[in-house]
Amino acid sequence: MSKKQVIDDIEVIFGSISSLICRDLTISQRLNASSTAMLRFDKNDFLELGAVNYLDVVVINSVSQKRRLYTGYIVSIKNEPNNQIVIHLDNGVELHETGIKALTVMRIDPREVAYSMARLAGFPQDHIDIPGLDNSLKEMVAFVPFKGLLIEQDEMVSGVQFLALKSVTSIQDKFPKNEKSEVWNGFLDADGWISFRFTASHFADAEDVAIEKADVFLSAYSGLLQYSYSQFSGDFIEWERKDGAINLKRQNYILLVMLHTGSAWLRDLSPYKPIQTDLKPTSKVDIRSAMDASENFQLPLLVWNRFRDSEDYYVVTIGLWQVVELLSTGVKLPNSRTQEQLTDLSSRAVANLTEEERSLVRAAIKRLNDGALTERFKQHLKNIGLVLSKHESDLLEKFRTIRNAIEHGKKAEQTSVQEIKRVKALVNRVILASLTASKSKQ
Repeated sequence: MSKKQVIDDIEVIFGSISSLICRDLTISQRLNASSTAMLRFDKNDFLELGAVNYLDVVVINSVSQKRRLYTGYIVSIKNEPNNQIVIHLDNGVELHETGIKALTVMRIDPREVAYSMARLAGFPQDHIDIPGLDNSLKEMVAFVPFKGLLIEQDEMVSGVQFLALKSVTSIQDKFPKNEKSEVWNGFLDADGWISFRFTASHFADAEDVAIEKADVFLSAYSGLLQYSYSQFSGDFIEWERKDGAINLKRQNYILLVMLHTGSAWLRDLSPYKPIQTDLKPTSKVDIRSAMDASENFQLPLLVWNRFRDSEDYYVVTIGLWQVVELLSTGVKLPNSRTQEQLTDLSSRAVANLTEEERSLVRAAIKRLNDGALTERFKQHLKNIGLVLSKHESDLLEKFRTIRNAIEHGKKAEQTSVQEIKRVKALVNRVILASLTASKSKQ
């Protein structure tokens, strides 16, 4: 069902940017499918809004009725004749963007499958309501394949079971014959498997827990194998040089079994992305100049390239703040204190201190004019002429809080899939603006 709206009554909000000048609006609602909307703007009116992040949520309100008509995300924005642009929206982009490469489920309640698939698509837990869904904690067992060390015999290490191929194929034989699909072939392509028990309410939650536990175990085990000192806790350590090359790497497959019901969940974890052809950037940036730029401006691009493809908010946060630090290096802030003030403060502060203490205090006082990282980054943005919206500033602040939690060994608040997409878009914008500013100074 499609419905046209009275245009004079429409308020469109892009993130935190509002506009009342909408030329056309159509909202289409379909049974058992996401709803879509189409907006039409005069291009000049749209450009007056400033830099709109196409990944921001779009809200359409009725001003007279004081109610929300539609909420969704931009799918496409295109030029049209007569200096107009048309924007297509969808309120279920999570369902289209999160591709599952391969999944085999066995003896699982359909409600559990629906819930876990929705969670994997990025839907928040409080946005999913499935009547009759069992939310109790269940005992699970995980089977995680890895490469880097060939396991020829089963062995228990610190409560974690190492499994050889023979044991894993015997597990496979317990499942129905028609369930032996391509995902099984990928799961069996490994040097060994680790297995351990834990509890979780749903398979989507179990994936996160099992992957984290497996990564911790494989990392710690690799560290022990690579240990190259003569003793550990006072015990003599045998050693061979070839051990230093061993590194156990988790493979992108996981098998989860719910012990009480025998339900099984086998998934290829590698990201699925459709192949794009004939795709060119629409932004006018001299990419060749980036290749010839100074190392100071190439390094943020090179560092960000290691992180840009991740959907893990921990990984993206680390990459984001590495880029912020690189871009802020060497940025000078207006001095908050004169040299005379610093000298006077230093002479008063070091009284009655030892020489070692005086050295530390003087070094700290010298850095008072350096400014915090966030202040130097704000100055960098000012230097390149980039003004962030309150929405963008709040997003950066959220990821700064996550970074601080990571640095202090605390559990950080998890972000949504869309927030990760938006902050990555913001990093791309800052890097390209920095590159353009550096080119104009040459």
